[in-house]
This record gives sequence, C-alpha cells and structure tokens, in this order.
Amino acid sequence: MNVDRNHAFRSTLLSMALWPCLVASISSFAAEQLQVTLNGLEDDILNNALASLEIARRSKDAELSSANIIRMHGKAEAEIRRALEPFGYYQPVITTDLQNSEESGNGWQATYNVDAGTPIPVDNIALSFIGPGADHEDVKMLAASLALLQGQRLDHRRYETGKRKLISDTRELGYLNAQFLEHRVEVDLQKYTAGITLKIETGPRSVYGDIELQQDKFSNDYLARYLILQPGKTFKHSELARQRHLLSASGYFSEVIIEPGEPMQGENPQVPLVIGMTPFPANRYRGRAGWGTDTGFGLGLDWTRRYLGQRGHHFNVGAAVAEERERLAGDVSYTIPRNPLRGEAFEIGLRHESKDLNFTDVDLDEGGETRIATNLATLQWRLPVSNFDDFGLQSSAGVSIVGESYDIFEVLFGNLPSSAQNAIIENIGTEAYETLAPEFDAVVPGLSFKLKRADDPLYIRRGDYLNLELLGASEDLGSNIDFWQARFSSWNIWPVAERGRFLFRSNLGYTDAESRSVLGVNFNQIPEYYEFRAGGARSVRGYGWETLFPSDAITGGKHLIVASIEYEHEVFPDWSVAAFLDGGNAFNKFADFNEKLGTGIGIRWRSPVGLARIDFGIPMNDADDAFQIYITVGPEF
Repeated sequence: MNVDRNHAFRSTLLSMALWPCLVASISSFAAEQLQVTLNGLEDDILNNALASLEIARRSKDAELSSANIIRMHGKAEAEIRRALEPFGYYQPVITTDLQNSEESGNGWQATYNVDAGTPIPVDNIALSFIGPGADHEDVKMLAASLALLQGQRLDHRRYETGKRKLISDTRELGYLNAQFLEHRVEVDLQKYTAGITLKIETGPRSVYGDIELQQDKFSNDYLARYLILQPGKTFKHSELARQRHLLSASGYFSEVIIEPGEPMQGENPQVPLVIGMTPFPANRYRGRAGWGTDTGFGLGLDWTRRYLGQRGHHFNVGAAVAEERERLAGDVSYTIPRNPLRGEAFEIGLRHESKDLNFTDVDLDEGGETRIATNLATLQWRLPVSNFDDFGLQSSAGVSIVGESYDIFEVLFGNLPSSAQNAIIENIGTEAYETLAPEFDAVVPGLSFKLKRADDPLYIRRGDYLNLELLGASEDLGSNIDFWQARFSSWNIWPVAERGRFLFRSNLGYTDAESRSVLGVNFNQIPEYYEFRAGGARSVRGYGWETLFPSDAITGGKHLIVASIEYEHEVFPDWSVAAFLDGGNAFNKFADFNEKLGTGIGIRWRSPVGLARIDFGIPMNDADDAFQIYITVGPEF
C-alpha cells in the first residue's frame, strides 16, 4: 500500500511538472500568426473578395494551426475567382504565395495578387412576355429598364436590381400576379460574352372594384372629391399610397387605412377596396406664450373647428397680444371647400388689428398717443391649383371691406390743453386736421398669384417662390379714397456643391395714391395697413422691425424696395452657418429713396418642424441700435 501511495505521489508530481510544458506547447500551437494581403482590387470588389476568402475571415482566429492555414490557402484562388464573377470578371489572373517566417517572428504571410482582367460584356437580352398583357404597349415599354444593360459589362447586382424592378413595374401596371417563368444568365467563356433570358407571365390586368368608405363624420359625396381611385381604373399600389396621403393631408383624419379585398374572377379581376378613416377630434384648442425679436413677449389663443357639418366646412378663431406697441390682433375665418384635391375653396374672414403710436415713436420729447385700429371683412375665392412643369400656381380673387382710424394730431399735441388744440386746428384748417386724424372706409378688391416649387417642404435645396398681389380702392365702388397697389415678393434658392446653398430674396411694392403734407409731414391717403415699412427678420436685418420708413412720414411709405443675398454652409449634420447682406427701404418718392444696408451672420438648425434660424444683424447705416438678434422658425416659403 505504501509503495502504491509513493508511486501515485511521484506520478502526481511528475504530472504537475510536465503540465506547464504541455500548456506552453499548446499555447505555441494556438498562437500561429497570419497576415493576409490582397493586391489589385478596390472598393466593392475588394470587400467582396475579402468576405469570400476563408483565410482572410479567420486570420485572427485564436486556434489557427499550420495545417488549417495551408488548407485555406489552397482554396483561396477559387474563392477569389467566384468573388469576381458577380462583377463580370470571369478571366482574372491570380498569383498566390504563402510564406512562414518563423525566424523573423512574423508568422505566416499569405499574399494574393489579382489582375481582374476584362469584364465580360452583355451582348444579348431576350425579354418576352406571355399572357393577356403581352401585346399591351405599356408592357412592351418596360424592356427599356433592362435595355440599359445591353453592351455593358455583366454586373449581377444590376441584373438582380433590374429583374426586381421589371417584375415590380409589371405588377404596378395592374398585373398583380405577374411572375417569372424563366430567368437566367448564360456566360460563354469561349466567346467571352454573356446573355440574359427573361420570360414573364403577366396574368390578367386587375382593376379597382367597389370602394367602401368607412367613417361617420362626412357625407360620402364630399369625401368622393378626395378620391383618385375609381372603380374600373387599373389597380396600382402606388396610387393606394398617394390616396392615403391625400386623405391624411385633408386635416380631418388621424389615421387612414386602405385594405384591398380578394380579387373577383374575370377577364379583368376587380379588387374591392375598404378605406377606413379615423377622424381627429372636432375641436382643437391651443395657447401660446413666447418672445420674438420683433414683437417682444406675447400671448396667443386659438380655437380650430376641424369640421362642421358633413361637407368639410371648418373655421378658426384666434387672438394674440404682443408687448411691442401693445399690439392686438384677432381673427375669425370660415372655409368652404369646393375642390379639395386642387385647393379650391371660399374663405370668409374678419380681422382686427390695433397698436399704439405715441410721441416717442416720432422722436418728440412730449405729446400724446393714438391707437391705430384696422378692421377688415374679407371674402376670398382660392382658385384651383394649376401645375406647370415643377411649378404650382395658386391664384385667388377677393374683396375686403376695410375701416381704419387714428389720430396723429393727438400724438403731436395731446399734451396741450383743449384751448390750445382748438387754436391749432383753427390755424391749420379743417382739411389739414382731417388729414392728421383720418377715418378710412374702403372696398378693396384684389388678385393674388403664387408660383412655387420646392424640392423639400422643410429644408429647400432648390426652390423658387414668386408672389404677385394687385389691389386697390375707388370712390366709384363706395370707398372714400382712391388708390391701387402692386406687391411682389420672391425667394430663389440654389444648391452649391453638397453642403452649401445661395438664397436670394426680394420685396417690392408700388402704390398710386394721393399724398398730403401737413406741418412738413407727408401723409398718404391710404390705410396704414397698406403702407410699407422695412426692417426686421424677413426684411433688412440689422434694423428693428418696421423701423425703416420715409424720413418725412410717420405711418409708412407708398413704395418699397428690399433685396437680400445669403450664403449658407453646413458644418455639422443638420447645422449650418450663414452670412448675409440685406438692403432696401420704404419711401414715398423714387428721388428720395434712401437705401439702408445691413449685414451679419447666422446659425441654422434643421429641426423636425422646419428650419430654425438665429441671425446676428449689424446695421451699416444710422440705426437706433448697434445690432439686432432675430430668431425665426419655419421654411422659407
């Protein structure tokens, strides 16, 4: 027993002594180093070859053995050849080399030099259709998508993409059951050419069947105005998506689901549709509190009735107050849709605007104040949108009844006692006093034309916007004044390389109206609501909002010229910097046009709700402040 125990003890000691040697031996075996070099290829072809090479994929394995390295090297050439074939290279010249540099300690070196050679060209594409759609012209035209491969090198990726597009386009023509009966690529290595054979069974062309509208808020006759899908028309999946978008964009529905049913049997199977629509709540209430560089602190409330009755009528009631000049605005609008797909509608509106004007606003040391109050009642007809190439033209015609009053006499002499004021009135005359304290009543018909195109609704890289408004009033139509006016504004945006864009903006205005001079001040015989002022975030930056107007006027000018050029450059994803130069002014006579210039820099952020801008504007001429900061959110137009 003692002998056996001693023998076992010695065996254990021996095993313990040999174990480190065994571990070192295994570690040495598992630590084979391998470096793989592939020369002569680049981009997608190189990536595909490396992904296909087992020796490259396993070069960092923890348990590489010499036997495995030799085995993988032996099949590397065949793997490289197969990796080149999808790109059209069938006769590459490949040299391989495998070295084991144990003495230098670099381990195994596997090197593969590849000359891809000449890609194999496609010399023949045999595309044929059978079935009911085989002779239709629109089906025959589909061959053009694959004809692009003719004469080019065989690229199996393009072939697969073209094949998928071909069957997708065939189904988009209403052949919902279209399928390939035959699809193959044949390579002739002796002639070194490739041929493509495709045969498609079209099946019958499907059409829309009955369309069921599932909702309970609107009359089906009204919702039918939104439908581009009609029974008997060719079934197209793309039109289902467009129809869903049009109903969602109506503003009535939170969810729109279109479910095709089982096709009915027949020469042209009819596919019934069920359109389910979940309406928004009828009422929406919003409150806003904020601060704007142009208006100061402000509050706003509005109530929107999304739908009233069963024919899509809707209205909005809103009110807002702002710190700057204690501005107050209230609106009521009622819209009656006529052709919602093309934007045609009637709109009835009421609006009130009022703001303070006191002696400090006209650079006097003392005086009084007045309230400029404007009331409008408007009826507008938005005509259907017309499309011209990429442009959409929205025209409108309308008429407004305008009433406005204010008292400049009170601003100038409100600090004086009544007796002194009466003496001044007697001295300047009744007509001059009525000029200082006008009461305008006007019937103002107008036309508007908006031409617009944009490559993106939120962030425009290429777009144009032109807006022309014509309006006026006549004593023959019940007004107590005569004037006519033209307003023109434009935006033009051009991309510059991949990260930049140029923006050009202009605002022009012209008014033909009588002017009267009282106490050396010019007063235009038009409502202040229609006079022009410049300055602000969308005018001449560097100057306060509406602080630029003729030096001989108090309320505004008859004409306007403003232009702006800006360059914007992206520095980080969704973040850009901009530099701008603005110029212009409002004026009463062209000979007295006194241009003001402003320049500055800005920061842009492409937020989910539109472009957010912070601009730092510096006036280049006399101004009340050394600089202005502007914050705006939303697309340019």
